[in-house]
Amino acid sequence: METVIQGSTLQTLRAGLRGTAHAPGEEGYEDASRAWNLAAHQQPALVVVAGGAADVMAAVRFAREGGLGVGVMATGHGVGAACDGGVLINTSSMRGVRVDPVDRTARVEAGALWTDLIHESQVHGLAGLLGSTSYVGIVGYTMGGGFGWLGRKYGFNAASVREADVVTADGELVRVSAEEHPDLFWGLGGGGGNFGIVTSLEFDLYPIGMLYGGNLIYPVEKASEVLDAYVRWSADLPDEMTSGVAFLNVPPLPALPEPLRGKSVIAVRGCYCGESPQTGEELLRPLREELGEPIMDTFGMMPYAAMDSITHIPHPSLRARVFYEPWDLQTLLPRNW
Repeated sequence: METVIQGSTLQTLRAGLRGTAHAPGEEGYEDASRAWNLAAHQQPALVVVAGGAADVMAAVRFAREGGLGVGVMATGHGVGAACDGGVLINTSSMRGVRVDPVDRTARVEAGALWTDLIHESQVHGLAGLLGSTSYVGIVGYTMGGGFGWLGRKYGFNAASVREADVVTADGELVRVSAEEHPDLFWGLGGGGGNFGIVTSLEFDLYPIGMLYGGNLIYPVEKASEVLDAYVRWSADLPDEMTSGVAFLNVPPLPALPEPLRGKSVIAVRGCYCGESPQTGEELLRPLREELGEPIMDTFGMMPYAAMDSITHIPHPSLRARVFYEPWDLQTLLPRNW
């Protein structure tokens, strides 16, 4: 049954917001409720585009009083469950970032993207533990247990969190850390946002210089050989080298490199974050030599701000449908797996 919010009730909520509220059929509703992942279809009874923590508190209390569910979205890359018939809190306008270069920490608001932090932290030679793209929201990535190309050396970003401001289910704002509300703080460490709505997050930054990273791309017909070589090569890599394998169906678009257009490929990806990027090149040499000439080799030295090039996730303006399904690799895996 469709949830209809009375006009007078909605007017009262709007009067107390710094941001905006949109009901179905109103201007702004579709944009405010649409996720980056177009596979996530949502039909909330109301979308509140929060301007700050007070708006988040007001939206939660409004939903609580009306017996409505609550959903939260910054970019919508990973929508766990559609907020149908509930109150969707859109935090995309809350993009404040503050870096403390002495303490080597960052405090970010709920809608801040990794690209926002990169701009502020790199002038101090510091970096956060972003994932495969800088256009993902920091808070959602962190609360969901995000793990990126610096992960083997520095771990999950959730493990670097020092404290957070959280709106609880009763609409109260609390500060949580290892000393304050420690059980809630523990639950936030990869809990996926089920314990409250994080309105700001403080976490450690790390001194990161030049990196060595990229892709070795081979025809998918060579997948079994590539996987076998990758297993042996990656077994003894140091923590400074994070690596992975990806299967890709490359669309036949003119903007893409000609050797890849319309092809199915397997890519060995990696990033070395040790003191000398040249060490990363030395670590990669045995794999290069064993597998021979690839379709494309993009490995090379790069600044931290260029790490997006390793994974090549589409720009946020190019929304996509992302599905997660199990895939049986047994026919491709070597016998010793």
